[in-house]
Amino acid sequence: MKTSRFDPRRARDLFEQRLQPILTEHKAGIYLDARNEFYLSLLAEQRLLQSGKHLIDLGAGLSVFGPLCRAFGMDVTLIDDFGGGGGVELGRTGHETPILEAFRQRLGMQIICENFLESPLPIADASADIVTCFHSLEHWHHSPKRLFAEIARVVRPGGFVLIATPNAVNIRKRAYVLLGRSNFPSLKEWYDLGDPIFRGHVREPVIRDLHELMEWNHFEVTGTYGRNFIGRRSESLSFLPGPLTSAIAASSDRVLRLFPSLCSDIHVMARKV
Repeated sequence: MKTSRFDPRRARDLFEQRLQPILTEHKAGIYLDARNEFYLSLLAEQRLLQSGKHLIDLGAGLSVFGPLCRAFGMDVTLIDDFGGGGGVELGRTGHETPILEAFRQRLGMQIICENFLESPLPIADASADIVTCFHSLEHWHHSPKRLFAEIARVVRPGGFVLIATPNAVNIRKRAYVLLGRSNFPSLKEWYDLGDPIFRGHVREPVIRDLHELMEWNHFEVTGTYGRNFIGRRSESLSFLPGPLTSAIAASSDRVLRLFPSLCSDIHVMARKV
């Protein structure tokens, strides 16, 4: 399959023309950043970022990604419990978030408020061209086996899954473990925010984990990518001046992305076989 080049200028124009008025009206601090441009570029490479393609974004929160895919012409379905995280205030629900209604009415997006780990996806068989899930898997408390069976059901033959997560063994965490520190998120977050339900990171994967999840569910891995979006604002490096942390992350990114297993963010694209 021939790939298609991603035009970041068009993405920024669509963001300003289609999304910025809605975001300003709802005073939403959502913006187009390098991370979301990267996600869009991965879709463009597979000629998915266009009219007639159906995207399902799991654990979407209030990310700009889904609305921008809609602005590019895709049919977009967001599925999340909208109970906290991803720009949603902890303890709220989708029905209490007016901007979601604006996305529905003014952009024509389908928004489904449900816990997709516990409920079947309300999507027809073989109807999705791609299912995306960005920085959600690490928050799941229970086995995703049933969910991945649902993903396999709704993706058409030849369709795709794209998953992004933090990397449990990035270069900073490897160094910390050698120094006797944990590669888990902070104990204080788990201790203080664990009642009634902890919504922080439960199990961060490594690249092989993501590959196995794809293989077990009859998806063929077509691409593995490392980036360092998280590393640029790492809380574990907060003792350093912010500009210095950003400079170190930016200067090391091009080298580290050649070794995805050392990066802070890992991404796997797979095709249904």
